[in-house]
Amino acid sequence: MTSRIGIMGGMFDPVHHGHIEVALAALNLLQLDQLRIVPCSIPNHREEALCTPVQRLEMLRLATQGNSKIIIDSQELDRAGVSYSYDTLVSIRAETRPSILFLILGIDAFSSLPHWHRWGELFELCHFSVFSRPGYSLYSESGIYLELKRRQVTSLECFSKSIAGKIIIFDDFEIHTSSSVVRKRLGANQPVENLLAPEVAKYLSDHKLYIGNL
Repeated sequence: MTSRIGIMGGMFDPVHHGHIEVALAALNLLQLDQLRIVPCSIPNHREEALCTPVQRLEMLRLATQGNSKIIIDSQELDRAGVSYSYDTLVSIRAETRPSILFLILGIDAFSSLPHWHRWGELFELCHFSVFSRPGYSLYSESGIYLELKRRQVTSLECFSKSIAGKIIIFDDFEIHTSSSVVRKRLGANQPVENLLAPEVAKYLSDHKLYIGNL
């Protein structure tokens, strides 16, 4: 049987409950054999991380320890230059062929897809799994979004007919926190234990990370 592998990128600066909720939901909803979490090194469209690569990797390991299906993949941190999803997917595709790859992302990130590096070629490498929010409408009448709408499927059975190129959207998935909220609360010396794994909260406290960053 062909393996199903999820790829979830991001800054994880720091990793919080919302990230882990998406990861666990993807494992379940997509029936994944493995989920690779790939922290970004140098982003293309946003500010760089405040924590070091070593610190972000350690927090990810602490947040996911005990789940054998989740792999922390450091390839973007090990690679020089800007981190592009295209390069990461090409690398994972070459390593895991003929596995089926699912790029897992939030609806905000997916909405910016036409601005990604070599974005049209991503459909030759993977399927897209998009986690939505209540009341958020994705598709407009523009030509690009009509093309994306054409690729949308509603069930996992549709993925068995192709190795890449489809989009599935999971509606009404609510994330109640963000890394920026965590950083602001830490900077203001406010509690964050309800937003993070206990091990991550302790790591942040022990290393005094984000203190003074408002």
